[in-house]
Amino acid sequence: MVNEREEIRRQVREIVGNRPVRWTDHRTTKGDFPGRDWALEVFDVPSTERRELIHRLFWGLLTKLYDEKRVALLVLFHTPENTDRYYAWVREEHAAQQAGTT
Repeated sequence: MVNEREEIRRQVREIVGNRPVRWTDHRTTKGDFPGRDWALEVFDVPSTERRELIHRLFWGLLTKLYDEKRVALLVLFHTPENTDRYYAWVREEHAAQQAGTT
């Protein structure tokens, strides 16, 4: 059985076109911030696609999550350039997860 957080991550990954998506943790952020418990990071998102993805997430999932469960999901986007520079390892992690689930 998949837990609620994993199901939310899966739904976000589907909406953003199967890009790497992970919950924020000490490997990708420093320090703490309000909402960190419900913050997801999406990698390899070109700036030109960000607005459309925000729109699709907001109307497709974020509003529903808040209305039904009172979960205020925060989504952080990383460009392909920043993914290359700081988080290239997430692509390998994503590929391994895909190999294990498909």
